Amino acid sequence: MSPHPLESLRYVARSWEIGDEPPVPEMAAILAQLAEESPSTLLQACRRLIEYFPASGPVWWLCARALSAPDPVGEIWEAADELAQDPTPRRLAEALPAGAMVAVPRPAGAVAAALRRRPEVIVVGKPARASIVVLRALAAAPGRLLVTGRLAALAGRPGAAEIWVTVELGTLLPELLWAQLWARAPASRVGALRAEDVAACVSPAGKMPPAGVMLWTDILPPT
Repeated sequence: MSPHPLESLRYVARSWEIGDEPPVPEMAAILAQLAEESPSTLLQACRRLIEYFPASGPVWWLCARALSAPDPVGEIWEAADELAQDPTPRRLAEALPAGAMVAVPRPAGAVAAALRRRPEVIVVGKPARASIVVLRALAAAPGRLLVTGRLAALAGRPGAAEIWVTVELGTLLPELLWAQLWARAPASRVGALRAEDVAACVSPAGKMPPAGVMLWTDILPPT
């Protein structure tokens, strides 16, 4: 007998840690199954996901789309497809200067995919040796970037490398969702970056100054 989808959610969540990428495709499949078989449990499932992944912008984004759509099943699969086709890795690969010394403290998601596209970029193990340090935003709102706590300390050091932050599809949230995420995110494990500490953001729209995130509103989830 197949496990109940809510039990599957618990199973998916067990191996996740703050800073790692939540397995959004697996979660989308579970949510779609719930929405189809037992629509009344969809809200409960989304609450569980937010409890498991309180600092993940894409999880909030996915749940917002699922709960606000007239056709939750179709909306969930559409969101999952959009995430799978996120152009951020390509945008980052295009933006990295040839021969740059790049440090990637947690080489996952868009960052890892971008580096595979640009083998000539030099990846160094220590941020102190790099000209660019690429971080991945866990969540973002206009003018605000949330990253893993220990990585936030890399910003603002005199003479340090430029900090670039990837803001992948689903990461940027409207103010209402950001406020709820910020209230639930474990303060001891996350940190907020100031715009002045970041040299550039890379989103599906390409490389831009941090203030540009405030203008990137075409793919915000519904409020």
